[in-house]
Amino acid sequence: MSKELTMDERVQLLIAPDSERLAYFVEQAKQTQTVWSLSNEEGFVMVETDDGDCVMVWPDAEFASQWAVEDWDDCDPVAVELSTFTGQWLPSLMQDNITIAVFPNIEDEGKLSTAQELKAFLE
Repeated sequence: MSKELTMDERVQLLIAPDSERLAYFVEQAKQTQTVWSLSNEEGFVMVETDDGDCVMVWPDAEFASQWAVEDWDDCDPVAVELSTFTGQWLPSLMQDNITIAVFPNIEDEGKLSTAQELKAFLE
């Protein structure tokens, strides 16, 4: 079980560089065997970036829920087992050439990663 972050630690992570948030995400995913995304009745949320369609993932439900506002206020954080994420999601995202925004903060900043890159980090 991972230790609960203080509000100050959460704020520090949100303003940390993309590379630090990526490292934290990978560490937490491996420790908890879970990644988090947002979903509504239409399915998991995808956003458009300059690089094409993108799926967003976070290290915990609280970080994910910070995005469930405005256009996504009908979304809820959903846990995805790491084995499902690496065994099903990433191969499918690879095939469809969909990028992953890893641990985006509330400024829309997140480490954009290919499914292959992220799979290598999580192995």
